[in-house]
Amino acid sequence: MPAVVPLRNMTNDMADADLYIDRIDLERYSSGVECKKCGPQSCLDLVEKMKAGGFLPSVPQLQVPRPVAAELLELNDPAPGDPVLVTGNSELTQQVLLAVLATTISPFFVLFTDTRGDTLDMAMILESFTAERVRLSIEKQRLEEKASGSSLILPGLASKISGRIESVCGWPVKVGPVCAAELPLLFSESWEPA
Repeated sequence: MPAVVPLRNMTNDMADADLYIDRIDLERYSSGVECKKCGPQSCLDLVEKMKAGGFLPSVPQLQVPRPVAAELLELNDPAPGDPVLVTGNSELTQQVLLAVLATTISPFFVLFTDTRGDTLDMAMILESFTAERVRLSIEKQRLEEKASGSSLILPGLASKISGRIESVCGWPVKVGPVCAAELPLLFSESWEPA
C-alpha cells in the first residue's frame, strides 16, 4: 500500500484553487448597502477585499479527492426555518465555506453531502453531486426533524440540477452563489457579523 502524503506537504508547490471570486455577480444584489454590514463601504469594495486575499483561505488545486465526513453541521444554534447550505464533502470546500461562515453569528445548517471528497466543480463534472445523494444525506442526517420549514441553498455550480433536487428531495430549493464569499451578500438581511 502506498504511503499517504499529508496535505500540508503536498501543497507547498501547488497552485491555488480557483475559488470563483471573479464570478461574483454584484447585479444580483440590490444597492450595495448590504455590504456595509460586513465593513466595506460597497459591494465592489467587498469583492476587491476578497480578491486581495485575507478573507478566504488559500487552498491548493488538488488532483485527488479529499473527503471529510458527510455530515450535518449546526452553526450558531439554528432552528427550523433557518437556511440549509448544501455542498459536497471535500476538505477544501469545507475549509473555504467554514472560513466564510466564521464571520457571522447568524444560524445555518450545513449539509456536507457525500461526493466522494470531490470539490463541487469536480462533483458536477464527475456526477458525484446528485439529487439522489442529497436525498440520502437528508434522510441520514434526519434533516426533517431539525430543519423543517427551511430551504436548501445549493451552490451556484449546481444550478442545473436544482429542479431535480427539489423534485427528488421534496424540499424548496434556492440556488446560491458560485463563490462562497458571496454568502454575506446573499443573506444580507439576516447576516450578523461575528
